[in-house]
Amino acid sequence: MPDTPEIPKRQHSRARRLRMYTISDIDHRTKAHRRAKAAAAELVDALGGPKAITPAQRHACERAGMWVAVSEDLAARRLAGFPGDPDELFRAEGVARRAVQAVLATRAAPTPTERPGLRIARARWAEQDAAKAQQKDSDHD
Repeated sequence: MPDTPEIPKRQHSRARRLRMYTISDIDHRTKAHRRAKAAAAELVDALGGPKAITPAQRHACERAGMWVAVSEDLAARRLAGFPGDPDELFRAEGVARRAVQAVLATRAAPTPTERPGLRIARARWAEQDAAKAQQKDSDHD
């Protein structure tokens, strides 16, 4: 029909515009949001708390939390009997595992602390050395 106007093509599809970059992009009412937020909070705590991390580390924690939530959702659906590609589940779990490892790799090395038993032993050795020195001083007199 030549009289009908041509339907203009859309520039972008909805799926292309809908991008989830951080936890705040997920619908806050869902279990996925709560799980992603909990996973990100666990990673932030592993890095030393919210005040000890940089904004880049916080973003990486949120992204890793999202991947953890996605992989857990796919695994739960697969176990519930819903059809799905197992390769997709394996890929999501691999991405989540690598994201968590990358976040934890940025963790600062812990400062070595002295073991309590060693501290007690050193105190005893110092007392014994002091007693020996005092005994030598009394022998010379």
